[in-house]
Amino acid sequence: MRIFKVFSDDVKEEQWINDMANQGWHLKKIRFSFYYFEQGEQGEYEYRLEVLDHFLKGKDVKEYVDFTESAGIELVQKRLNWLYFRQHKSKGPFELYSDASSKLNYFNRMLSIYYPLLFINILAACTNGAFALGELTYDWNFFISVMNLLAVLLLIVPTINVIKRKRILKKEMAMFEN
Repeated sequence: MRIFKVFSDDVKEEQWINDMANQGWHLKKIRFSFYYFEQGEQGEYEYRLEVLDHFLKGKDVKEYVDFTESAGIELVQKRLNWLYFRQHKSKGPFELYSDASSKLNYFNRMLSIYYPLLFINILAACTNGAFALGELTYDWNFFISVMNLLAVLLLIVPTINVIKRKRILKKEMAMFEN
């Protein structure tokens, strides 16, 4: 089965993939925004998403994937810096983060992707908008400026969600320190 879906929230995406698995549809691959599933046993697998550190390249990524596979976790898909893992439910609960600090690092990795994308799109929107206004014609500069503003609007929601989740986690960590 192939389903077209666009997500801006990793939690919702992960939940949706797990809901599909509970119905017997297991993630096979993702191409652009098309999710490909194969039929299997209902609730056989549990899925988790991971964002790699942007400095991890080639050998480091392979070592990380080898480490997770040695723990019985299967890599289903790698998309840019995103990894999609699954583990058979018979192996017990499946969590990628064993403590709060590793979860905090996860949030920081996500923000290290979102912040530059936001900055680049805001800068491009302002620059192209200024050119379009300076020429008083609505040509490609205006169109590109609008596209950059749309990208900013699409990126702002997941960025704010991650910032909120990070703040909540920091407050919880502070409570346990005191």
